Amino acid sequence: MISELLKLGLTDEEARIYVACLEINGGPVSVIARKANVHRVSAYHTLENLLEKRLISVYNRNGVKCFAPEAPEKLEQIALEKVHLAKMLLPQLKTLASAQGFRPRIRFYEGMDGVERVFTESLAAKGDMSAIAPSGAKAEILGYTNLKQIAERIPTFFAQYTHRRMKSGIKVRYLSPNTVESVHAIDPFLPEKYDPNLIEILLVNKDQFPFDNEILLFGNQVGIVSLNPDELLGIIVESATLARTMKAIFDLAWLGATAFVAK
Repeated sequence: MISELLKLGLTDEEARIYVACLEINGGPVSVIARKANVHRVSAYHTLENLLEKRLISVYNRNGVKCFAPEAPEKLEQIALEKVHLAKMLLPQLKTLASAQGFRPRIRFYEGMDGVERVFTESLAAKGDMSAIAPSGAKAEILGYTNLKQIAERIPTFFAQYTHRRMKSGIKVRYLSPNTVESVHAIDPFLPEKYDPNLIEILLVNKDQFPFDNEILLFGNQVGIVSLNPDELLGIIVESATLARTMKAIFDLAWLGATAFVAK
C-alpha cells in the first residue's frame, strides 16, 4: 500500500503517517508518530505537509492539538483535480513547445529489453503505405535486417513478434544479406496459415551489404537495433521528416534489389 501511495505523490513518511492516521482514526502527534514508527518532531512536520495537501484536518481535544485523516476518497478527488489542471495547461504547454521549433525525440533502450522494445513498438504502425509496393495491409514496416542473425539470437521472441504482426494485418518488407541460412530463415517463424501478401523479402549480396544492425521504419519512427552481445541496445528516433526520407531511401534500395534479382 505504501508503494502505491508513493506513486500518488506522497513521500514515504507521509504515506506511513497517513496510513497510521487511518488505522487509529487520528489523534495527537505522539500517538500517530508511535503508530507510524516515526520520530515525534519529524512526524509533526510531516503532518503539517499532509495538512497542506488536504489529506488530514486538525482539531483541538482537551487543549491538545490533534490530527484526523480525511476519507480515502479525498485521494481520488485530489488526483482528479490534478488531471483537470493538466488538461487545462496542455494547450499552453504545446504552444510553448512548438514555439521552440520541432526537435526529434530520441529514446535509448539498453539490453535485450531494449531490443524487444523497438520491435514491439513497430506493431503500433498505422497507415502510410508505400507507393511502390501497395497492398491491402493496414500498415507497413520496412526493414534492413539480417535474418540469419535474428534466427540465431532472438528466435523465440521473433516468432512471437511475427505472429502478432501478421495477426494485426501489418505488412513487412525486408532486405537481408543472402546466405545459405537466410534463404529459409524466416520459415520457422511463420504461422501455419498466413497471408503471403503480408511479407516480402529480398536477399542482397552479403559481402556488399552485410547489415550488422537491424533498422526498422514504421509510422513516423526509425528504429535501430543492435543484436551484438557486447552492445545490445535499441534506439527509436521519432521524426516524420527523417522517417519519410529513410523510407524513400529504402524504396530506392528495394527497387535496385528488385532489378538485381530480375537479372
